[in-house]
Amino acid sequence: MEKNEIRSYKDRIRIFFILYFFSEPFTSDERPHAVRLFKTETRIQKIDFLFRNPDYLAYELLLIAKNDKSKSAKIKDIVRNILQTNEPTLKRLEMERFFYGAYEDIDDIIGFLSGIGFIEFDSKKSSDFKTIDKQYYILKAAEDKMAMGISDMKFIQWYKERCLLIAEYFGDLSGTQLKVNQYRVDQYRDTSYKEYIGSIEETVRKEYSQLYNEII
Repeated sequence: MEKNEIRSYKDRIRIFFILYFFSEPFTSDERPHAVRLFKTETRIQKIDFLFRNPDYLAYELLLIAKNDKSKSAKIKDIVRNILQTNEPTLKRLEMERFFYGAYEDIDDIIGFLSGIGFIEFDSKKSSDFKTIDKQYYILKAAEDKMAMGISDMKFIQWYKERCLLIAEYFGDLSGTQLKVNQYRVDQYRDTSYKEYIGSIEETVRKEYSQLYNEII
């Protein structure tokens, strides 16, 4: 499989898993084949950023640990594992910054997922003809595929586990709330338009060391 094909394959899996694991149960006579609903592309983009940048995910987790001691021990193990396995380097997939933060065009991916019958897509037009209120309906066929099991597919299993981890700590946040959180980081906020958002791995290692008195 060519490099571009591998990248495309990974992108499709990642975006579909985000849609599936972060969506809500849905029923409607107007869409009898839809079983789950995911709202807004902004939320996709911000969750995808945490997926593709384990150092930023670790940073957000450390902020939670600082403010909630009951979660500190568990987060310590999670962040230590992210750093010890070099995820910020090995799993990193850069994103550019656009007008409203990290963004990458996913129209082709959504088109592919629609084409194979996994999702349906809907949106509205604003008074200035911008596409707004994007909604993604996960169809029964996709749910059945997920129910067939992926435990024997190690590569895909990592995506599921990462979805569940992000959902545990950030699953209740809207796209706007996730964006506000990500803008708290200088490196993210100060990145120029259409430049890649840089790594904050060293910052995370320092924050971890200060919080847990342990160097990784």
